[in-house]
Amino acid sequence: MKLNSMNTRKFLVALPALFLSLTVLAQEGENMVDNPGFEDAKNKKLRRIGDLTRAESWVSPTGNSADLFSGEAKMPDVMTPENIYGKEEPKEGINYAGIIAYSYREKEDRTYLTAKLNTPMKKGMRYKVQFYASRAELAKYSTNRLGAHFSKRAPGTDDKVPALILETHVEHPKNAVFDGDFGWDLVCGEYTAEGNEKYITIGNFYSDNEVKEQRNRKPRDFRGKQIIAAYYYIDDISVQLLGPNEQCECNYADEAQTEASTVYQRSPQITKEMSLEDQVKEYNVFYAEGRYDVRVDGDKTLDKIAELMKANPDMKIQLTGHADAAELENPENSGIALKRAEYIRTLMVNKDVSADRFVIEDAGSNEASPYIKDEDDDKTKAAKNRRVSFRVI
Repeated sequence: MKLNSMNTRKFLVALPALFLSLTVLAQEGENMVDNPGFEDAKNKKLRRIGDLTRAESWVSPTGNSADLFSGEAKMPDVMTPENIYGKEEPKEGINYAGIIAYSYREKEDRTYLTAKLNTPMKKGMRYKVQFYASRAELAKYSTNRLGAHFSKRAPGTDDKVPALILETHVEHPKNAVFDGDFGWDLVCGEYTAEGNEKYITIGNFYSDNEVKEQRNRKPRDFRGKQIIAAYYYIDDISVQLLGPNEQCECNYADEAQTEASTVYQRSPQITKEMSLEDQVKEYNVFYAEGRYDVRVDGDKTLDKIAELMKANPDMKIQLTGHADAAELENPENSGIALKRAEYIRTLMVNKDVSADRFVIEDAGSNEASPYIKDEDDDKTKAAKNRRVSFRVI
């Protein structure tokens, strides 16, 4: 059967639009960032800071090169999880990148990460954009305004410049200061494309007078010189096309979860009549939701435990990591109780107590805190359950 000429012309006009629609739909849910976790890299050739180009698809958009860290690197400065700026387990795999996001009085130039998207963005289409950041322990400062910038051409310059001042297209909705030493903070949001954007750049694109900065004390358990900057590890970057009716769902804690992350504090009740075993049981380290870093009060507790163990060289202790049930419902917190106990052991080794004097136990959310009271609300109970407990064995 023949089509009339008018119908034929309509069909031929509609065909490209149909093809474009199918092409767009095929991209939904796929990550448009190649090598999002920096895993595809010449890891064993890493020798120094500033070697980002060892990672496939990634470049530094200025004359100041960003950094690459790998579990397979041969030099301690650029290894994971521990390196020249601190210690952090990769979010995924064995690698991550590192950037300077702010420096006091521009003592250090900022650095950035740029990659070409594997598909140009479509005008008017919406995209979910996210990446993870973790402040390095030896960074003297923390800052906010970490974000993503999209561009049609590769941004930047070969010159060494203090900063790239560009539009930030995606950042944390509350402009939060990223001051956590351990674990990964999420940056996530929705971007509507202007059309034909081909590059993503990660960093801080605001001038110094538009950012918040916070000074950090050097952790007692880390050797090395602090960098006079806000330095962040970056990992697990993704850009995904959203469908017509799909919402950009970012896994940020809501207000209730934020309040629940308050850290419970308790002073141990030690008397002279108590046995050594009972004294040790009085000590606990408590945590914010999803965290396994140790705050000042927790570090003081570890100092007391270290004193007891040095005074009693034959004593061994079981470290039991605990979590609250709601906390474990979030896949991001998988294994958090075990991480808490393992990191306590690491800190105790740094306090000159041998690792073989500890046994690690992961209790998950199976053992309720003995400090919970009937009148406690759910938030307080959860805060009391997030802990590491100590027991002489």
